[in-house]
Amino acid sequence: MNTEDHYRETHATWDSIAGPYEELFMDLPIYDQTYVQFCELLPHAKASVLELGCGPGNIARRLLEIHPDLDILATDVAQNMIDLARKNNPSIRTQLLDCRYLDSLSGSFDGVVCGFTIPYLAAEDVANLIAHCSRLLNPRGVLYLSFVPGSNDRSGFISGSTGQRTYFYYHDRETVKEQLIQNGFNRITEEEIIYERAGGAIETHLVVHAQKNTL
Repeated sequence: MNTEDHYRETHATWDSIAGPYEELFMDLPIYDQTYVQFCELLPHAKASVLELGCGPGNIARRLLEIHPDLDILATDVAQNMIDLARKNNPSIRTQLLDCRYLDSLSGSFDGVVCGFTIPYLAAEDVANLIAHCSRLLNPRGVLYLSFVPGSNDRSGFISGSTGQRTYFYYHDRETVKEQLIQNGFNRITEEEIIYERAGGAIETHLVVHAQKNTL
């Protein structure tokens, strides 16, 4: 099975499990402070924000609780996730979009949010995503990334409670940081979040805020 097959199965799974995912993750407060930090870096309370991999709109809802006037374009590869995001956040704009193809977007943004999106992207696609986000961001624009740091050779299919699979990628934190620097992000902060999975397994999640051209 090649990378495109991995993506195809993963995308189909996201579309299929949108409802159960909404039930599990609409209220997950362990990341709330990182969303506050993201909003504090935005230039103003009516900033334009692009969300990649919006899921059922859980992050958009948190951002709007902090700044209700944000102009959010929420995108996802799964139509059922888009429908839920729109239902949960009537004020946002939505678009069906595979984040590997950001060159199809026009305009610019003050912030880009990728909340647990890059764990479902291969390393070369993460590098391309960071480059495209830099292009789409205004000067001093802010990029939010969250992922599970680790060696890429740990990547593989994982199954949820439904038995459906997604292909999960681990990414080296220093490689991601270097790609950010190479693309003009010169203010980078990291925060580790301890997440307890169902069954009690503990994971360390990494949240990165990267601001473009702050010098």
